[in-house]
Amino acid sequence: MVRVLLDHNMPPSIARALNELIKIDGHEAHPLRDIFPTNISDVDYFAKLNRDWIVISKDLKNTRKRAERAAILRNNVIAFYLSPTLQKKKVNEQAAAILWHWDKMLNQRNSLQNGLFQLPENKSKFKTL
Repeated sequence: MVRVLLDHNMPPSIARALNELIKIDGHEAHPLRDIFPTNISDVDYFAKLNRDWIVISKDLKNTRKRAERAAILRNNVIAFYLSPTLQKKKVNEQAAAILWHWDKMLNQRNSLQNGLFQLPENKSKFKTL
């Protein structure tokens, strides 16, 4: 089972819709606010995750922040960050991109220990961050 956590900067509606689609296969998706307090720091919530988790976020700055990046890698999390172009799209288009890439995201989670990747708006490959 893989659990997906959508960061505070992602619409909770995407997490809830994704959950309905992936729970058929035994996976879960949650908005961050449903699992942790709204004031939790990124480093603190990354520290509470493990290899079961995929994080989806728009906060590309986390990929360059030493403490956040280290917490992701240390706790064996796979994190996907929406590309700048995808971030400008409507919510339904962002959700569609996540769904389009879902099987590849799941494969990344199953085949890699950890990592940070950029989620493209189109069918191209993930960019390692």
